[in-house]
Amino acid sequence: MRSSLLLLFATIFALSARAQVNDKGTFHAGVGLNLGVHATQYEQTLRVLGVAFTEKETDGAATVTVPLRFHYGFARIFSLGLFVEPGSYLDSSATRSNGLTLVGVEPRFYLVNNDRFAWMAGLQFGGAALRIDDTDDLGTFDSRYAGSVFGLSTGLGMYFNDMFGLHLDLRYVATNMPLREFTRNGVGVDLNDFEANLRTSGVTLGAALMFKF
Repeated sequence: MRSSLLLLFATIFALSARAQVNDKGTFHAGVGLNLGVHATQYEQTLRVLGVAFTEKETDGAATVTVPLRFHYGFARIFSLGLFVEPGSYLDSSATRSNGLTLVGVEPRFYLVNNDRFAWMAGLQFGGAALRIDDTDDLGTFDSRYAGSVFGLSTGLGMYFNDMFGLHLDLRYVATNMPLREFTRNGVGVDLNDFEANLRTSGVTLGAALMFKF
């Protein structure tokens, strides 16, 4: 009985001692929804008998992603985490079937860190992958891009109690994704004769439900 009471008081003390949104030893987990608008630059090079023909095209795109985040507080002002962000990428044609995934590490700094409110700034480094299936005058094709992602964000954390809250984020994000695989009508295309690269840069707005322990 005595040991049970001691354990209960120790647990209450540990929870009450965490008077900030983040502290050393705090674990954060969350799921959210991000909406983004992006400027895109697509460049492709076709080689015919050793002669290269290059085309460039600028466009715009929208994204809808569902970020999953896991963070650990190493200090009151700093946490480090992982993010996995699957979703959809929609260009101006609005007809393509696709899948977008971002994944990487996310250092986060707590500029203001109170018991129920935090103002945060963060970075994102990692990888990006995009699959696009479409049709044109020559039939169907399947394009798979993969490369890097960089993000720079700021956000607010508002907590309803010691364990549950809401994050609102504004992020600049850029990707650089070379073409890794291209299939035309079910037949793979030799990428020694055909190269392509897709670059994007834009902003996302996000809201996430967050839990901390």
